[in-house]
Amino acid sequence: MTRPPTSIDLRVDAYETIASETANHLPRETGGILLGYQENRTIVATHALVVEGQGTTNDRYVRDDVRANKLLKEFLEQRADGDPIGYVGEWHSHPSPSGPSPIDHVAMRATAKDSSNPIALLVFAPGETDAFFGLIARRQRFGRATTKEAIISLPPPRFDPLGPLPDGAVRSDGPVFISYRQPEGNAQADALEDLLRAAGFVVWRDHTDLPPGTTIDRLEQALTGGLSAGILVVTPDIANSVIVRERELPRLLQLDADPNFNLCIANTVARPGVDSECDYGAPDRLLRLAPARTLAGKKQTNMRQPSGEIEIACDLLRGLVRRTKPVIRAEGRDFTIRVQSRPAASALDGDGDDLHIRIKPSANGRLPSQEGLELLQKTLPLISDAVFTAGAKCVRISGGAHLAVGLALGAALPETKLGKVAVVDVADNVWTSASPDNGLQSSDLMIEPAQVDRDQAVASKHRVAVFVTLTSQPDRAAFEQLVSDPAVGFDAAETISVAGAERVDPREAGHLSVEVAREIRRLSASQGRGEVHLAFHGPLPMAVLLGCRLNTLRTVVYEWDNRVDDGPFYRPVIVLEPGVAGGPITHVVSQ
Repeated sequence: MTRPPTSIDLRVDAYETIASETANHLPRETGGILLGYQENRTIVATHALVVEGQGTTNDRYVRDDVRANKLLKEFLEQRADGDPIGYVGEWHSHPSPSGPSPIDHVAMRATAKDSSNPIALLVFAPGETDAFFGLIARRQRFGRATTKEAIISLPPPRFDPLGPLPDGAVRSDGPVFISYRQPEGNAQADALEDLLRAAGFVVWRDHTDLPPGTTIDRLEQALTGGLSAGILVVTPDIANSVIVRERELPRLLQLDADPNFNLCIANTVARPGVDSECDYGAPDRLLRLAPARTLAGKKQTNMRQPSGEIEIACDLLRGLVRRTKPVIRAEGRDFTIRVQSRPAASALDGDGDDLHIRIKPSANGRLPSQEGLELLQKTLPLISDAVFTAGAKCVRISGGAHLAVGLALGAALPETKLGKVAVVDVADNVWTSASPDNGLQSSDLMIEPAQVDRDQAVASKHRVAVFVTLTSQPDRAAFEQLVSDPAVGFDAAETISVAGAERVDPREAGHLSVEVAREIRRLSASQGRGEVHLAFHGPLPMAVLLGCRLNTLRTVVYEWDNRVDDGPFYRPVIVLEPGVAGGPITHVVSQ
């Protein structure tokens, strides 16, 4: 005589289906049927099918028998001949941590009376311990049926238990970690990465920053090696990411216990019936934290709105200021910014600066990326406000970038708002916006009016062209081509250069930036505050310092290009208007 089974062995496929579907349906109950086979005194549950119930509520589940039979038939038709897997029982969820109810016992005994085999019931109650309860119902003699509590064995954990965070797991200048489910979350993660880099943050991404080796080990190193913030991108498919749910999220929650760490939740899941709003309960459900409100109790950003990425950048900048302001006050140090617009970015960019602005590289190499400039247009106002709030007496800038980027950065950091600006070049020379009394003043500017073919019968366009050249052997032909272009049309034009200089002495930066800006304003005023079309040829530090002083002018900034057969020319890339809302970049010119 075969002894009746006393245990239920729940395999990983069945476990994942039950746990994920329970989370998706909370706070309502859900359930379905179990498939597997009996092995000695154990019912092995290999698969679980979900059967939507009739009139399901928060405390009641009655499965649809017609639907259940149809799903079972379809499942068995796909199995090979001789496959022992078949119907072995039922499962359903309880939102509260409770086992099978008296109604469950009665229902299982009724089911067992019509079966020659024992029938298993699994009840899953999600929570901190994710409790499973089991029954095995069996038909006895004389038409009786009994239910007995079953021992349940669960699949082994896929990962080793998490240990405590090591020292240094949170670092104020560390990268921002983006956690997401591939491929569904790729687009949102990419958009956040590009925007945050333009806002000055170093970002860790798996596809660029995960080194060779065991993925879980390298991921653990990234999560514990010194992060400043984390972003959890919640998409509907994140429920199927074991790594996010069991590895990345637990570490991010540990890190979030440190007040110096910022955890942002980017919620893309739409609220049922309202596509423009996000479902704030979805993160806990999809990541199997419900019914606890672990993530619902934290700030979530509605990524269904176009402003979602900007809101996250604002939150991270506020966190940065909160961390750095006390240090700046105590030590009297500068606020430091590193900028780059050419090399590809990675998490290795972190080098101790407060912000590291990275513009998305251009596909053509010569001009700055249009998409990168559009992102910079969004982030420069945020950066300007953050630097001002940090309260440093000097902003120190280093790195390398296109001249248009330098001018825009300077325009976002005017002396009238932020005070002194110092720029460090690649040779570690410091170019400062200090007043002329504090710097060398041996060089004089040369002002050369340029010939403008203007039809006197046509009304003034209130537009002037300026070529600022602070290096030897400038390409004047490109500027002359710009001035003569009838499609643009100028009322006046001139070249501003330094007399007899092979290169500008960094000690003259303050004096020269004041004088150049003064001459540009004079020319603009001569044409009724004419719009300035600026072609700049000089070192990046001077571009930044000149940008600091053009805060009262509308300036179209040009970059040198030579991608056409007609030779090099100047192409407009951005429009600067620092004194208006949404400035300093008010327009990015299509390339």
